[in-house]
Formats: sequence, C-alpha cells, structure tokens
Amino acid sequence: MHERLEDALNWAMDNLKAEYIELRYESIKKNTLELKDGTFTTFTGKVQRGVAIRVLADGAWGFSSTNRLDDLTKAIEEAYKLAKATAQSKKEKIQLAEIKTYEDFVKSKMKVKPAEISIDEKVEHLRELEKLLKEDKAIKSTQLRYEDASGEKILLTNEGTNITWELNYVWQYVWATGKEGDKLAAARDEVGAVDFGWELFSEREPNDEVAKRVLRKVHSQLDGVAPKRGEFPIVAGPIVVGIIAHEALGHLAEADLTINSPFKELIGKQIAPEYVTMSERIVEGGFGNDKYDDEGVPVKDIHIIENGILKEIMLNREYAHKWGMEPNGHARAENYTYPPIIRMRNTIFEPGDHSFEELIENIKFGYYVVDFRGGQAQLNSAFQVGVQEGYIIENGEITKPIRDTSISGIAIEALKEISAVGKDFGLEMGRCGKGQSAYVSSGGPHMRFDKGIIIG
Repeated sequence: MHERLEDALNWAMDNLKAEYIELRYESIKKNTLELKDGTFTTFTGKVQRGVAIRVLADGAWGFSSTNRLDDLTKAIEEAYKLAKATAQSKKEKIQLAEIKTYEDFVKSKMKVKPAEISIDEKVEHLRELEKLLKEDKAIKSTQLRYEDASGEKILLTNEGTNITWELNYVWQYVWATGKEGDKLAAARDEVGAVDFGWELFSEREPNDEVAKRVLRKVHSQLDGVAPKRGEFPIVAGPIVVGIIAHEALGHLAEADLTINSPFKELIGKQIAPEYVTMSERIVEGGFGNDKYDDEGVPVKDIHIIENGILKEIMLNREYAHKWGMEPNGHARAENYTYPPIIRMRNTIFEPGDHSFEELIENIKFGYYVVDFRGGQAQLNSAFQVGVQEGYIIENGEITKPIRDTSISGIAIEALKEISAVGKDFGLEMGRCGKGQSAYVSSGGPHMRFDKGIIIG
C-alpha cells in the first residue's frame, strides 16, 4: 500500500499546482460487542479501509476521501478541484505554519493487543461483568458495550512527511439502572486505552473493580437525599474536575473556537490563583496519547493555564500560522472520511499539595461531588453537569449521599474561587464530539471551590 500511496503523491506533485498535498491511509479492523440484559444485541467485526486526501491550492482547502484504492489520482484531482473552486470566493488565503518533517514508524505500546484475544474471551469478559452487576438485587437492567480496533495508518505529504502508525485501542462502556421501592437510579462507567491492551481489563480495570464502582454510584443515588439548592463550598473529585477542564475550559482553548470565546482577550492574563495549572499533555494511560497528530506534527505538552495565567492554546498548522505560534500536535480526524480539525487529547488540572482531609476539614456545610453523568457547556464557559455520585460535607466530615442533582456555573468565574488543590490525581476516559468523534481523557486532583458553583 505504501508504494501505491507514493506513486499517487508523485503523480499529484507532477501534475497539480498545489501548495500542500496530504494522503492519510487507514486500514482498521473494528470489533463491537453489546450485551443488554443477557442478549448480545450487537456482534460485529468490520474493516474500515480508505484514504483521506487534503489539498491546499490558491490558499483554500479541498478534501476528498475514497475506499477505491485502485485509482487514487481521481480522488486527489477531486480534492484539488474543490480547493480551486473554493479559492475563487475566499477572501483570506489559508497558510500553514512551517514544520520539521519526520519519517517514522510509531509502534503500539500495548502488551496484549486486542487482536490476540479470542472473541470467546471477550464475550466471557462481558458476561462475567454483567453477572457481577446483577448479583446486586437493586440492579434491574444493564447495557455493556465493548469495542476494539487494530490496524495501521500512513501519512504522506508533498513536504516529505512519511509516518506509519500501528493503531490499536480498547474501550468499554457500562450503563446500569437500579430500583428500590419507588426510587430509580442509573449510572455510567467508561474506560479505554491506546497504550494498554487487554491488560487494561486483566490488570488495571478488572471486572470486580468496575462492578464495585458502578454499584457504589447506583446505591449512592438510591440512598441519597435531595441537596439544598444554592452556592456552597464544593470539593470536586478528579472526574468532575476533568469534565470542567474539558467541557467548560478546554473547548475555549481550541484555537478555532478561541477566536469567538472569552479566552481570546485573556491570553497572558491572570485568570486563576497562582497554584492552579491546567495542561493538555501526554498522561500515563491517557486515551488521547499519540506521538504525532494527523498533520505529522509531534504532540507537545502545553500549559493552557500556568500558575494562574492563561498561556497556551491548542493549534493545528493553519491556526498556528494565524496566531503566529508553534503548532503543537492537536490536529485529529475521527477516520479517513474526515479532515483533521483541532481537538483535545488529555485535558487535566495539575496536582497541588493538599491532602483530601485538608480540603474538607473546615467546611461547615458543603458538597463533595465525585462523578458526573451528562453535561453541556457553552463558549462563554457556562456549564451544567449532572451528578451521579455526590455527598454532603458537614463539619469537615463526609456524611449522606445525594441524588437527582447537578452542578452549574461559569467556569471562568469559578476558577477564581479555587481555594485549594489536592495532591492526588485521577483520569476519566471518554469520547468528545465536535462534528466528529475523538477519544479523550480528562482529569486532575481533588479541588476545592469556595464559591462559583451552584448545586441543585
């Protein structure tokens, strides 16, 4: 396949007057299993194979994709014609930041790749997890979804980029509903990895631990009391801290969205206490880990907020040129049918130096929110997040669980009310939508907000 791609690229370089030509080939085998209350409702294995083509001509993009690999020149010509047509009405010509090009092979870090595990073992894994959940009499329904992928990706450009990736990931989603008397509850749980293979389930996230976590979430709601609505001191666990980092703040730091967000005027300014740092970086076990992005740019660690100051944003080559900054490896595409756009990878708050006991010890009345279910945010950083596990804090002690609630606020304002940052660290795995889907992580330490977050 490599030779066919090189032949097509050489043809394009000889025949088209383009500033930039990019071919991104993918061949991926995906397996999806879905188990709902004892029945496998989805049981599929399919191969996705094709080429994404981007051409920059006369300062405009043209994109096409094809799974007909016998005649790539036709698809390249189609992208070129689209670029030329778009250029006629485009006022501002697109330019790309210059980069160093790489020739590389990116090997998977997985110890046990999903292709090495039989379908029977994957089936048994889900059945065992379902059994562990349903041993609890409160659980009335479960839905478990497992997905993995194995394959390769190749990126070639007319500038000399020549990178091949060994692609693998595993992902698991759990939804459980429970009932006691007239009380209903539901909880979700999601894990996944690109650097860990089947060892994610055998070593890091075994079924008994996942089941215990899901059951704790369900019972905390079934046993919970309705919270008082209002603004109280809040201690947020790593998963809730992560969703605030991702949804309410991370999207504002994606350069294509920064332009229309409050962050545009705040770069270089103090927006949080000096002990607050928020990063986009490679994290052990992070679902967004990679060596290069889909433009062949090395993935770099950045501090969006450093010691309270808004410093860096996520860039692709186009927006790096617009902002006069260095590209940092945030161009990602869901698959070969999409062009790459600016996306998060692992968005986290960095740990501080407080113990959990110190965070809660002088709270007379407040709330500890541990995990979320569903949420939304807007470009002004307003957010609302459902709470699927939370507790009351009274006189420095964790007391009753709470149910049927959410938290909301304006994240830019809430940042100023962070009074302490824990020294622990936790990570949540998930998927982010922005016209296309991307696997991401978010997280951080426990954090205390004295004000700025409304509960109820």
